[in-house]
Amino acid sequence: MFSDLGLKFFFDDDTTIEHGGFLLRPPRNTPPFRKDKLTVLDWKGVDLAKESQRAERRQDSIQYHVIQRLRAERQWDIIIDDDDPGEAADIVALAVDEDGLLIRLTHCKYSLEAPGSRVADLYELCGQAQKSVRWKRAQELIDHLIRRERHRQSARGRIGFEVGDESLLRSLQHRARSLKPHLEITIAQPGLSLAKVSDAQLQLLACTEVYLHETALARMEVLCSR
Repeated sequence: MFSDLGLKFFFDDDTTIEHGGFLLRPPRNTPPFRKDKLTVLDWKGVDLAKESQRAERRQDSIQYHVIQRLRAERQWDIIIDDDDPGEAADIVALAVDEDGLLIRLTHCKYSLEAPGSRVADLYELCGQAQKSVRWKRAQELIDHLIRRERHRQSARGRIGFEVGDESLLRSLQHRARSLKPHLEITIAQPGLSLAKVSDAQLQLLACTEVYLHETALARMEVLCSR
C-alpha cells in the first residue's frame, strides 16, 4: 500500500510533502479564480438535487446533462459513467488526438438550494479534483476502468460505456504506452452562480487550479449556473 500511494506529511502552514518528495506550499498571494473562466450551462430540465444518472440514465440528472455536453463537444473514443464508490470520476472521457491521449475527468455534485454563493457546494468537488491528479498515469487509469467495468457488468448487470466498448478500451491500453497523456479536470456544480459567486468560492477554485497545474499540468474547467 505504501509503495503504491506513499506517505503524505501535513504541516501547520498547510504545506505538504507528497509521495516522491514533492514539497507543496499553497501560495498566500494566489489571485482569485477569474469569473470569466466560469462556464455557464443551461440546466433547463435538470433537477439540481439529482446528481447521478443511475442505471436508468435519468435525463433530468446533472450527470446525464454533462454527458450529453461531452458527446456534443468533440469526438471521444471512450466515455464511461464511472459513478460509484472507488471511481476515478463520475465521468471519464478519453480521446487520442494529435497531442497524445486526452483524459477528461468530470466530477459532478448536486445542490439542494437555488444557485448561489455557498462555499460548501465546492468543498467536496475541489477535493475530488485534487485527488484526480494520480490518474494522469494513463495505463493505471485504463487498468482501473477495465477492472471496474468487469465488476459492474458481473455484479450489477450494467454497462458503464456511453461511447466505445471494452475492446476499444483495451486497444487504448496498449497504445497508451507511447502516447503522452494530457489531463483535464471538470467540476460541474449547478449550485454555483456566476452572478452571485463569492470571493471565498473564487479563492477556493484558484487554489485548486494552482494545485492541479503544479502537480499534473492539468487544466481545470468549472461548469456553473447563470
